[in-house]
Amino acid sequence: MVAKEGGNKPARGILYVLSRLAIVVVVVALVIVAFYAAMNTMNIRMVAKDALSLRAEVVLVHDEEKVDSSQLQGFFTEHFLAVDPALTGTTYSNFQITNYYQRADINPPIVWPWQTEVTVPADDIITEIAGHKVTVDESGGTVQSDEKPPEWMSGTYELSMVKVGDVWMIDGMKLVKAAPPEASETPAAEESAGAGETAAQSDAAGSPEAEE
Repeated sequence: MVAKEGGNKPARGILYVLSRLAIVVVVVALVIVAFYAAMNTMNIRMVAKDALSLRAEVVLVHDEEKVDSSQLQGFFTEHFLAVDPALTGTTYSNFQITNYYQRADINPPIVWPWQTEVTVPADDIITEIAGHKVTVDESGGTVQSDEKPPEWMSGTYELSMVKVGDVWMIDGMKLVKAAPPEASETPAAEESAGAGETAAQSDAAGSPEAEE
């Protein structure tokens, strides 16, 4: 019995070392996976935010001297660039935009290193679009009108993102929930004017001259 127990000691020692080595390997693998998952998530957030910003700038400004539209190819797939209604449409082509405010909130899920596709919730809100419409008259000159630019299709989107090589790109955008329309100051002004007229009528009714 003594000889048998002594013969098992090397085997137990090897199993002990292998078990500890396996634990170390698992821990290291988990750290590596977590690191690349965090990098993927951060990269997707940055790419999506820059992509939405550039997309809005190209559509609203539409001036190659100010905005290089070829940069879109680094953020969007060819499929997206061919079918996106904002980029292929002409909604703002006759407007000269002087200012706008954009807020893009990206909320990517955890993206594991082996994933090549992911759906990312994103809020793309653009308000306070200021500018005027520019048309060409018969003589070839430009005429400015007071027509306001249309509202942006703001809301919560689902971004379909794919990994092309080592780069994440947007391949699709689906509107999930439209944002409320931008509040207009015109009704408030009319309401104030109406309130002023009512107050004036009340003062007139209460004056001694009115009683006479």
